[in-house]
Amino acid sequence: MRASSLFALLCSAVIIGVFAMGGFASQAAAAAPTPAVENTASDKLGSSPLSKLSQLMDQLYTAANDANRQVVYTLLQRIEGLSANEAVRKNGTEAGWAAFDQTVKQMKQRVSEKGASQQWYLEAAKLKLASDALYRPTVPLWLQYEGVLKDDENRIKVAWQSQIEGHVAAAKVNLDIYRDHMDRFEIAALMQRDEAQIQAVKAQITYTERILAAVDGRTVKPQEVIYALNGLDSAASRLFRLSDGQPALAEAITPGMTIGEYRRGSGQIVEMFIAAFVMGILGFAGWRKYSIYRDEGESVSRNKFK
Repeated sequence: MRASSLFALLCSAVIIGVFAMGGFASQAAAAAPTPAVENTASDKLGSSPLSKLSQLMDQLYTAANDANRQVVYTLLQRIEGLSANEAVRKNGTEAGWAAFDQTVKQMKQRVSEKGASQQWYLEAAKLKLASDALYRPTVPLWLQYEGVLKDDENRIKVAWQSQIEGHVAAAKVNLDIYRDHMDRFEIAALMQRDEAQIQAVKAQITYTERILAAVDGRTVKPQEVIYALNGLDSAASRLFRLSDGQPALAEAITPGMTIGEYRRGSGQIVEMFIAAFVMGILGFAGWRKYSIYRDEGESVSRNKFK
């Protein structure tokens, strides 16, 4: 079993255990209607097109994680057909669906390639986050990445400002992790944001990478790195804001409440699993970066990639 799979499984067990000790029966009985999406009776039974797409994505993620080639391909065909449904396509954006379709196509191609199951896993994660954004548009999981990116940015700054030997390389590694995290939720963000906002963040990542290289080559002043990181922070912050400039999470959720707490009702256990799934892919991205440096013999702290 992959390290990320074990991590997600453990997270699921811990979260569900804590929830059970807190009194599942009493909370379920008193839970208020879920305000995330105004579901119809048929949707609660899982018969709406978006609900079916979400269910297929859960199955796809599980099959990809198990490297079940035949099931993955069959599910991709079903997802391809269902996602073409007009009732599904009316949600999201043109750019989001273009990225979604391209990822499904790439995944189908990779299913036939040997040794590519790790890539299926990552692509299934992207598609899952995208379907979640469509099915639960007011509190999508991808918004949780705002805090993740801020943590990544802080690690880049800490690495850069340490001024120890290899600090530029360490900053670059953390910038790569930032890029990986951006890549995870890009399709989901495209479903709900203007494409220019996503491109602005990606452009700033590339610019920051060039500044780090230039500083390492002594062709620009060191303070330019901080300027570039400030620009990255501004571009990312705009991505997580609504059209009126207000924080998206603040608009949807009462201060101090998490997305998991907001999504009360009979589907809460499923939400906990999805949350653990996101934690799993985050852990996987960090572990992959760490393992590269471990194999190359670099002395880099594992804690940087958590």
